[in-house]
Amino acid sequence: MTESVPGPRDGTPTQSFDEELLDFGDLEEVEGQQWHPRRYADRVGDPHFPPVANGLDYLVSAVELLEGKGESASARDLKYAVLHLAAGAEVLLKARLQEEHWSLVFTNPGDATRKELEEGTLRSCTPEETRKRLTNIVGIAFSAREKDALSNLAHDRNALQHYGLVGQRANASAVNATTARVLHFLVPFVEEHLLPLLKDPEEVLVAQEDMYRIRVGLNDIEGYVQERLRDLAPQLGPVRRTTVQCLFCRQWTMVVPGGYAPAPLKERAQDVVCLYCREAMDAVSAAYNYNQVVLGRPIDPEDPDGVHRCFECRTDLLVEGALTAADRDRPVALCFGCSAVFDNLEQCQRCGALVQPEIGHRCSFGRSRSFLATP
Repeated sequence: MTESVPGPRDGTPTQSFDEELLDFGDLEEVEGQQWHPRRYADRVGDPHFPPVANGLDYLVSAVELLEGKGESASARDLKYAVLHLAAGAEVLLKARLQEEHWSLVFTNPGDATRKELEEGTLRSCTPEETRKRLTNIVGIAFSAREKDALSNLAHDRNALQHYGLVGQRANASAVNATTARVLHFLVPFVEEHLLPLLKDPEEVLVAQEDMYRIRVGLNDIEGYVQERLRDLAPQLGPVRRTTVQCLFCRQWTMVVPGGYAPAPLKERAQDVVCLYCREAMDAVSAAYNYNQVVLGRPIDPEDPDGVHRCFECRTDLLVEGALTAADRDRPVALCFGCSAVFDNLEQCQRCGALVQPEIGHRCSFGRSRSFLATP
């Protein structure tokens, strides 16, 4: 049996989990606004944390210490956010290295023994050496900005463990900025390089639960949204006319790619996907849910208000009144099937159909162009 977990903004389901493994009947309220499933790690039990679960638990802790606080975060919040973020980053990077071969997490792989690994008595490689091995052996590249972010985080962690932060870095804004940059890298790293490698069903579900919690919290960490949108700008720029507000995260980053292929074709087109939160939906679901959730229209399967037949692809996926990133104040008609955009349509007063005025309209009630009216 599965149960949907409320989405980050409006209760829209974003993930399904197995109740046999994770009981989400026990919910908790955070900051008086968000409802979250009580995490597996928060339940009574033995402290069993495999590498990926361990790293993600550190990230959840860092997010919970900072979300929604901005400059009002306490000195203790900032201290442990940095320490837990650094620990999470180190554990997750080494988890991927260990997947390549368990001996690679040792300072000297040639002297590695299974006994030391299983007992946790090994001398492991440094964070810098971990990154180098991931690049040279596993083939995972790190950008200059990612290297700097990880290096600055390691510096802050070492300073806090021994002396505390001093100078310009000893303030909430600097810690939030570092957190934003590191999480901006770690979230896709986990999704691409770690989650697909998990084999145990329970570990998969616990990881999904924690990733959901992290994504929700990230939107309330000062600096993360700006960092993410800045990185996505080159991808979003060319498709602004077919980019709408996401149903889940509410960022203007949900891209309608076009090329919808209706069933029963096996090779379906690309999903409508949000580049920011990575939620994806098929074209039909995206059109009707966008029409309801974002534009606020009721859904009536028999007579859906605001959804029409497209003039280009002839699918019933043309959403009237859509707002795009190209001009957030100017409604257009956007087809979620083929991504065609129409901005000069009129409406038949008799049948309600959208009409291209330059082509004309054969009204189902027997009249044509004389009954057109601008919506």
